[in-house]
Amino acid sequence: MYMQDVDLGLLRCFVTVAETRSFTLAGDRLGRSQSAISVRIKRLEDVVGAPLLTRNSQDVRLTRSGDTLLPKARHLLSAGEALMAEMHSPPVTGALRLGVLEYVAPQRLPVLLDAIQRSLPEADLRFVVGLSRSLRADLEAGDLDLVLALHDPGSETSSIVASDPLVWVEGAGMAETHGWEEGIPLCLMRAPCLYRQVALQALASYGAQPIERLTADSVHAVRHAVLSGLGVSVLGASSVGEGLRISHRLAELGPLPPATLSLHGTDPRKAQVRDALRQVLDAHMLA
Repeated sequence: MYMQDVDLGLLRCFVTVAETRSFTLAGDRLGRSQSAISVRIKRLEDVVGAPLLTRNSQDVRLTRSGDTLLPKARHLLSAGEALMAEMHSPPVTGALRLGVLEYVAPQRLPVLLDAIQRSLPEADLRFVVGLSRSLRADLEAGDLDLVLALHDPGSETSSIVASDPLVWVEGAGMAETHGWEEGIPLCLMRAPCLYRQVALQALASYGAQPIERLTADSVHAVRHAVLSGLGVSVLGASSVGEGLRISHRLAELGPLPPATLSLHGTDPRKAQVRDALRQVLDAHMLA
């Protein structure tokens, strides 16, 4: 009996929808329209012979077949990454101290770091996770070799890797009718912070009153506060996942600028590491 091959592109589309719980957000990440995402999901469902997702106006959920396919799809995508990394020439070898921005998919950080390790299998990697300013300070001090952080257009060593669209996020349990008569409750990082700046400027431009419910030094603290319903925040689309959703009410204020991610440093292996990071981010969270 002839079995139809499964396109890895269709699996990547499915995994992205499953992780974002949104056809629109999946389209933003993959550089496709919402209708194109729907077509690709339908094509995959035709191949596997079962519905994989159900959706309504608020959410997208996995069917039983979708739950079965998701871990297998992730495994196939990871195997593809490992294969491409193995075919790269020359390989990245030796000790490599790599800084990674804490804002990049914080809820999936172990998976992301594991994918980076697989994409650079011959490198002796040591990761440091933190904020842009601290990572770049470590780079300048010689404590890191390369740093994945926010892009600096004024730096000659800032090489763009990916873009993470900024979005308003709220806890999935927050009622759509939640009253904000006194102001918009915010959970933010301490200044200086691009995400904080974007949130406050967006509210100020529309005359909305901010009420800062939480000020933190950790992205995880901000994310968990939003999950608990303490307030809303501006985060990268890569932060949207289980328990967190885009706030459509605040999205009506207008589009937010993206966070551009770059690889900083002058290590001679930079080009190969940059290419590996682009593949990892494309496969796991970004376009």
